[in-house]
Amino acid sequence: MLVTGCIAQAQSSGVPSPLPASIKIGISNDTYPYMFVDEKGQAAGLVVDYWQEIARQHDIEVEFIAADWAETLTMLDAGHIDLHGGLGRTTEREERYLLGQNYLDIFSNVFVHRDLAGVYNLADLKPHLVGVVESSTHIDSLKERQSDLVLKRYASVSQMYDSALKGEIKAFTGLDRLPPRYAHYPELMSFYPVYKKVPIRKIELTFAVRREHPQLLQALMQAADQMAVSFRDQLERKWLSVDTNPDTLLIGVSIGNQPYMDVSSIGDVQGIFVDLWRLWSEKTGVAISFVPNQSEDSLAYLRKGRIDVQMAQIENAEKFTGLKPAYHLYNIYSSLFYNSQFDLSDPEQLNKATIGLLHTANFRARLQQQLPTVQLQVFDTVEQMIEAVLKKQLTGFVASDVIVKRRLAQNNSLQSLKLLPGIRYESAVYSLIRLDDQPLYQSIQRGFAQISLDEMVEIEKRWLGKEEGGYFQTFRDKVPLTQAERQWLNQHQQIRVGVMSNWRPVEFVNEKGEPAGITTDVLNLLNQRLESQFVPTPYSDWELLLDDFKAGKLQMVANISDVPERRSFSAFSTDYWTLQWIMVGKHDAQFDAKVAQMQAQRIAIMREYQFVKQLKQDFPQHKIIEVDNLDQGLDMVVSGQADFVLDTVVSSGIALRDPRYVNLRAFVPTDLPVYPSYFGVHKDLPELLVILNKGIKTINDADRKSLLDKWLNLEIKQGLDQSRVFILVLQIAGLSLVVITGFLIWNFSLRREVNLRRKVEEKMRFMVGHDDLTQLPNRSLLIERLQTALHQHARHNEMLALMFIDLDGFKQVNDQYGHDVGDEMLVKLSAILSHCVRKTDTVARFGGDEFVILLTGLVDKDDAAIVAEKILLYLQEPLNLSVCQASVGASIGIAIYPHDGTDATGLLKSADKLMYQVKQQGKSQYRFSR
Repeated sequence: MLVTGCIAQAQSSGVPSPLPASIKIGISNDTYPYMFVDEKGQAAGLVVDYWQEIARQHDIEVEFIAADWAETLTMLDAGHIDLHGGLGRTTEREERYLLGQNYLDIFSNVFVHRDLAGVYNLADLKPHLVGVVESSTHIDSLKERQSDLVLKRYASVSQMYDSALKGEIKAFTGLDRLPPRYAHYPELMSFYPVYKKVPIRKIELTFAVRREHPQLLQALMQAADQMAVSFRDQLERKWLSVDTNPDTLLIGVSIGNQPYMDVSSIGDVQGIFVDLWRLWSEKTGVAISFVPNQSEDSLAYLRKGRIDVQMAQIENAEKFTGLKPAYHLYNIYSSLFYNSQFDLSDPEQLNKATIGLLHTANFRARLQQQLPTVQLQVFDTVEQMIEAVLKKQLTGFVASDVIVKRRLAQNNSLQSLKLLPGIRYESAVYSLIRLDDQPLYQSIQRGFAQISLDEMVEIEKRWLGKEEGGYFQTFRDKVPLTQAERQWLNQHQQIRVGVMSNWRPVEFVNEKGEPAGITTDVLNLLNQRLESQFVPTPYSDWELLLDDFKAGKLQMVANISDVPERRSFSAFSTDYWTLQWIMVGKHDAQFDAKVAQMQAQRIAIMREYQFVKQLKQDFPQHKIIEVDNLDQGLDMVVSGQADFVLDTVVSSGIALRDPRYVNLRAFVPTDLPVYPSYFGVHKDLPELLVILNKGIKTINDADRKSLLDKWLNLEIKQGLDQSRVFILVLQIAGLSLVVITGFLIWNFSLRREVNLRRKVEEKMRFMVGHDDLTQLPNRSLLIERLQTALHQHARHNEMLALMFIDLDGFKQVNDQYGHDVGDEMLVKLSAILSHCVRKTDTVARFGGDEFVILLTGLVDKDDAAIVAEKILLYLQEPLNLSVCQASVGASIGIAIYPHDGTDATGLLKSADKLMYQVKQQGKSQYRFSR
């Protein structure tokens, strides 16, 4: 007590106690990653870095004395060291030494053999020996939490690990990770994976001096207080994260949630959520690494900065403390399961029953309200609840339908439990980040916005059977919003959307005075799928529309550009439509495929387009003429005041039907960017933006094609309308031979123009089904051809192959030399792939650096192998690009009809899966399923 009083007095006096010029610090030689001796015989680890930083800040020398763990305490007792650098706080040590403040929270665990089934908590370890290191904190922790365990003690961790690999024990204690420096580390990790560990408790890491040295403790504590929190965070990231590369995003995976996220028997992280995040990584180019763990441990790691993202967590206010939902990833549905030996048909039969639920469940209050007389019991795992019901310790439990049925199927016990009708809860699942990480939040949102609903559905179908339904697959008819989102829509009955009244066919007012056009049709689709009321509100003046939007009179604006000056009052949705620029001029206009290479021209464009500024900046050689509307620009071209008018494909296509512009034709420039269409959402309505983006994700290629067919109908009619033709014929009948001759000449000219128009139509229709860059068929055209081929091959009992190709090394070239060089490489690779197949086959660009080849009429699958080998052979030669020579490989998965699938979706899924297996096995190869 006297010593404690002296310490308190010294601390309260504020008088600094200088550190000695040199200090000897005792550390364990084998407690990775906290303190150990590395391959060079040097002290290393988090604890070592911590004390080296204190030594640097206070200009003192430190010497680390490393020994076996038990020996480090003996050295401190004997005075051979000045302090112990890192040990867990226990009651016994508080009585034995003077302890400093806690400078790190670490976690004590029991690592369990991968083949040891049914072990979910410490109580499940009672039949087994548990290895511990003599004098370690783990011993006290186990005695406190599960005193009846049988412990086997070892002098060092290496001896304990050796014993585990010999099979003498099936469980042993450890901290967060196993030490890579252990001689048989890969084998140890294989048999004792991190996701099988059972948590014991949190350990407060501190330091210790002998009780006769209170002044030294005082000085050390003052030095530790001056340590920046950011430095401690860096240490945790460096030593406690799975991947220490600062550019790698670490994503926590809660195990035991198959088919959503789990770890396979061979250690592969897999599931719907895993594949979604892998696709996110591909879309964004951000490297990711998965960290499997128990749910609670994973959340703790996220709060401590040891991981960056928790992959998926059911919405739960308690679990979300200190964390922020970054993306609404999924919805799951939970039902009540009970022992099939009983016959229950009504929730009323559960009076005073005991019902189980998981600690992560967010429907506890709803369940208690629906069944007020039941007793609720919380469990850690689904397996525990299943076992309790089968042992009749529980009447039933509520958990995810899909997860429970998967567990029962794995154990061949699907008939052991039944579902009780009338009890079913929907829960939103979010990816989580720390509260203060706004850049990561925006990156996650942008990345998932790039993933189409079709891609999400494809991933879902990969993991769920038809009878299991799915979340994404329900989006087409009705988007499954969260309860909070549905409530928000109910509170906002009408949402006014500003549109233009004179921009055919995108936005205009029809003959009945009603809003019409592509935007109105998109809003109608959203209203159907979101059960919302987006109301298009026409304006003839863009500036007035924008002013009303700023003032809050409009909640949304359609077709608005995302520019910095608008971000103060507007947020922007994901793009829902992409419009391509087209130039309209006289048939003899001096046009080049690239605007940049054209000689000086007069180009008219609507002044309301945000693209006007960029056009003037990028092409200064041309005179840019701003006009009020497209008709004005077309009239200027006809009268010779302008050489071209620039507008979108859809607007120009409608305008060119007008007989006034019969001598004009369309030209497609290749160096102008596409024009993405966004909705602007008022900055005060963040909930609306999230809801809107969910709706936009449901608009797929088929929807866009349907709207395009409706509004871009470029069927050219021969001549004029019937009444005008009749009058014209009467006039011709009375004309002289000279006039008839003149008419024939005019008619010839008209036919020539019709042919030109048809070519424009063919060009536009080509653009709908082909990739702009490579001119290869796109995904929608591939699916169409594949479905046709499947019908033909089924009828004639023939074989076809689908090759899914992912380029190896493309990303490095794209990142190093830029997108222009990347595009150049894709064009050349497209030519190579086309050269390797027959004219009757299809080479399609599937997206990014992925290609798919459809080979029809095969005699044997070896025919597909020959094509694959031909492709790999051609790719062995480096490509000559404009700025460099680059080498690229290909990972090829080959699915065969009918062996690997009988429909388009099944074949694509099989080929994609085989391609990923090739990537895992070393890339630049091809693979069949058998």
